[in-house]
Amino acid sequence: MRLLDRYLGMLFLKAFANSLVVFLVLYVIVDLFDRLSRFLDVSGVVVIQYYFYRLPWIGYQVLPVAVLLAALLSLGNLARHNELLAMKMGQLSFLRIVAPILILSFLTSVAALILGESIVPRMNERALNVYRVKVKKVSAFRRTRENDIWYRAKGNRFLNISLMETASGTVQGFTLFELSPDFQLVRRVDAREARWQDGKWMLKDGFVSLTRPDGTYRVNPFTSLALDLEEKPEDLAQVVRESEEMSSAELREYIGKLIKSGVNSIRYQVDLAAKTSTAFVSLVMALIGIAFALRTGKGGIMAWTGACVVVAVCYWLLLLASINLGRGGVLPPLVAAWLPNALFVAAGLGSVLTAKG
Repeated sequence: MRLLDRYLGMLFLKAFANSLVVFLVLYVIVDLFDRLSRFLDVSGVVVIQYYFYRLPWIGYQVLPVAVLLAALLSLGNLARHNELLAMKMGQLSFLRIVAPILILSFLTSVAALILGESIVPRMNERALNVYRVKVKKVSAFRRTRENDIWYRAKGNRFLNISLMETASGTVQGFTLFELSPDFQLVRRVDAREARWQDGKWMLKDGFVSLTRPDGTYRVNPFTSLALDLEEKPEDLAQVVRESEEMSSAELREYIGKLIKSGVNSIRYQVDLAAKTSTAFVSLVMALIGIAFALRTGKGGIMAWTGACVVVAVCYWLLLLASINLGRGGVLPPLVAAWLPNALFVAAGLGSVLTAKG
């Protein structure tokens, strides 16, 4: 039986490797054409650098489709050459036949989960920083270990932001440093909260520190202050850390900071739940691929290959809709993240049982 397992495993891995390479190349080509208008203003080195850092995340995205197609092709070829029939005549149960594929798909999901918590967020952060600063020409920024953002604003000003809720344009922990041409501190503005209203930043509960000519400081507290600053919420939102740039532990810590600050964290709670659910999509897609393979018979495998792509697109559309419903508060975070998996597992099992019958 070990020989048969190795044979089935090698068939699956070969189809998986070929599918993964094809989908990686297709993804990069489509994404490159989508961003071509922005890339025209930068050098080829920047484009290569961006996609080099982005490649682990792209692989993470296309991994389930590659597993889906590999399961279909490996079992479909066995069916076309009557090998699947021979195994059944040898008193092998269907579950025993597909066990190597399910195990490898499970291991792929575990690998995706591990990579999604380590390499993918770090490389994704670098890729997005390259795109923000070198392609979109966002002002240079830096994050501290506490995830505070230092942002260089226009007019020799520097901003320090602790948290930002992008949907409402609300900033928690806002500090502005205004410098003279020789980089001496002229004014410092600290506020507990800053909100964009009527084309201006409205600051709450803070103080303004002014530097006198003799080098001393004058501090004026305020409960509300209108600040004239050219940068808008959408400018600052471009440097706010995205969920895909954080591991689950970092995202969980970030959610805790949002909750303590009284900021709506439902979006990030859904994203946190989705990190685990999306890692196990490969196992779900393997089940769908197996169900399709049972229906290919001796021909028509290309038609079922096209159906696999359609199924993959339908899954991601359903996932996107479910995630958006979760972010909108319609569905609980765990339900929003796992609902597509549950539906497709049910559909796959139903299809397998029907085909066997």
